[in-house]
Amino acid sequence: NVYFHTDDATKASELVTSNGGAVLLAPMQVMEAGTMAVFADPTGAAFSVWQPGQHAGFGEVNSPGTYCWAELMTTDLDAAKRFYSSVFGYTTKASDDETMAYVELQRDGESIGGMMPKPQTAPADMPPCWGVYFAVEDADATVAKVAQLGGSTVVPPMDISPGRFAVCTDSLGAVFNVIALATP
Repeated sequence: NVYFHTDDATKASELVTSNGGAVLLAPMQVMEAGTMAVFADPTGAAFSVWQPGQHAGFGEVNSPGTYCWAELMTTDLDAAKRFYSSVFGYTTKASDDETMAYVELQRDGESIGGMMPKPQTAPADMPPCWGVYFAVEDADATVAKVAQLGGSTVVPPMDISPGRFAVCTDSLGAVFNVIALATP
């Protein structure tokens, strides 16, 4: 699941419902680590929030073996832009790529995630959903390792402007993305 930082999970819950989303799991304390809640946006994509306690969240990002990106596939890009901007105060930036509609979510001018229309190649019954990307040194080698460990490849490695990526499943069927980020 994708978690977004919040200073107040209860306030986030109120913002979610007042902007057309739904509460799937009300804010709950996770020992001393923090407070979490699970929501759905107006199109049905599930996501969570994390209000830090003793556990602040990621210590490192964007290096091999760590989280690096979150991406929403949605059936209503305009509704998603309005919702996430209203709930979290994010701004949006349209992609320069003219081959597809893509919107970056930004906080303080920094891109922290993306949103795109659900591709026509996706199964019709696949609901809107968030996906996570993990940075890797070599996308092809990682896909080979995934297969060796009992996982599978949904989308084979391919080059895109941020780097070389692939979509995989683990041995239990959980979907995740890997990307070898291009060097600037």
